[in-house]
Amino acid sequence: MAKNAIKDKWNEIFHNQSSKKNKDIDPIKDDLINSYFFIYDCVENEIAFVNNAFSIVTGFDDKSFNLDKLIKMIHPDDLDYFFKCEEKDLEITNALMFNQHFQYLFSYTYRIITADNRVLTMQQNCQAIEVTSQGHLSKTLVIHKIIPTYTERPIDDHKIFDKARGIYIDSENCYNLSKREFEILNLIKDGLNSIEISDRLNISKYTIDTHRKNILNKTNSSNFIELIKKLSFSEFD
Repeated sequence: MAKNAIKDKWNEIFHNQSSKKNKDIDPIKDDLINSYFFIYDCVENEIAFVNNAFSIVTGFDDKSFNLDKLIKMIHPDDLDYFFKCEEKDLEITNALMFNQHFQYLFSYTYRIITADNRVLTMQQNCQAIEVTSQGHLSKTLVIHKIIPTYTERPIDDHKIFDKARGIYIDSENCYNLSKREFEILNLIKDGLNSIEISDRLNISKYTIDTHRKNILNKTNSSNFIELIKKLSFSEFD
């Protein structure tokens, strides 16, 4: 393909994007935007990029968004929790090297205060996107999503998801579940009922039902659908 033909073909593709074709046609739907993301440079300790949805969600100017602004946005009652979770993340990431960094997603929630003084509960998800030539974390993609139904969190909702194994790493066991309770909970998440779990673990159905009741009590959940929702990323995709 000739050089001019290549350029023309690319321009054709560029102008056929829906964002270009419908720019002056589609109505603005700011009310449907409930998340934003930014890139944190761990080496320079600065925010390298933030998308324009930040302004829509928070009301603050995205061009002036930096680490100081992020800290000031966080609800004062959640600042200690924010730093506690960041220290947990640091403990893990400092032990990782090269591609190991890309294996994990880090997640927790905290409240922010918007420019018009609204309080929003945000789910923060962090994912490594770049490492140094020595194998250390250098850039992280941080996604903030509004969680309108998340009115009360446990003492600690910090989660680490291992993408390679498809499981959550229990960094602190914030619900204080026993090993057996975790085993039963995972089988419930896999879709097994009490009789099937009883057969799998070779213990009585009565014992399984007792464990189920204890799990719900410990996690302050009315049913396992609610509990699994608490423990999963499904609400935050």
